[in-house]
Amino acid sequence: MVKRALHSMMIFMSNRMIACDEASYLISYKSDHRLGFKKWWSLKIHLLTCHLCRKYNHQIEQLNLAVKRYSDNCAAGTCSHHLSTKTSIKIQQAVTHELNAN
Repeated sequence: MVKRALHSMMIFMSNRMIACDEASYLISYKSDHRLGFKKWWSLKIHLLTCHLCRKYNHQIEQLNLAVKRYSDNCAAGTCSHHLSTKTSIKIQQAVTHELNAN
């Protein structure tokens, strides 16, 4: 009886589990957007069972934290990098050219 219930639960879960490629997409997506409940829940369930995606999720969280700290430092005027005016203009022109090309 217990074996049958466990088997039924495994089938139920496998039909609702997302694959690692979808999980990695959702991990990246949630860095900039809010996930709906269904996608959030699917990702949470996947992360419970997949150590590689948990590791990827941790790496993305650490990367986002580093970028936020760097951004906060620049906003506070304490960043140590500075581009020359000439370099800034070249970058702006390249970005504008690329945007207009598409």
